Amino acid sequence: MKNRLPHIILFMVGLVVCSGFLKAESARSVETTAKATILEILQLVKVQDMSFGRMVNGATGVVELKPSGERLATGVTAIGESGWRPARFEVRGTANYEYYIGLPTDITLEKDGNQIVIEDLVARPSSASENALKGIITADAYFTVGGKLILASPDLPPGEYRANFEVSVGYN
Repeated sequence: MKNRLPHIILFMVGLVVCSGFLKAESARSVETTAKATILEILQLVKVQDMSFGRMVNGATGVVELKPSGERLATGVTAIGESGWRPARFEVRGTANYEYYIGLPTDITLEKDGNQIVIEDLVARPSSASENALKGIITADAYFTVGGKLILASPDLPPGEYRANFEVSVGYN
């Protein structure tokens, strides 16, 4: 009987060598890129406060101040040809990036414990043709804010009703 040990060893070495080729053929690699974009710090600057103008006491109703600057009074006598204006804010940051606008749900104006509520706050960015809560940063980006002043009582004491409120912006 012949010694088969050398043939078995040769066969095993061949299997090991061939399996290395099979693994090399089945593996693939590809190069990819990692990146990060650093944006300018977003800045929000108040340009003007919101004002609903003057109204005559004695009735209930709604005064709507649109971001475009238009004022509509329903059930209330709003007087004057001027004196009302939406709030206006400038937005500065990295050009051509989208930003969002955060508005409060409502604002409660007060004077000596008496209150008037502003509801349905809306914004209009300079980059949009209609009301929206997002805009595009340009060299002169801004947005205006309006809402509806609800006069629920005809017996409000005369005077100026005020409140501070927060508006925020962030990159989308």
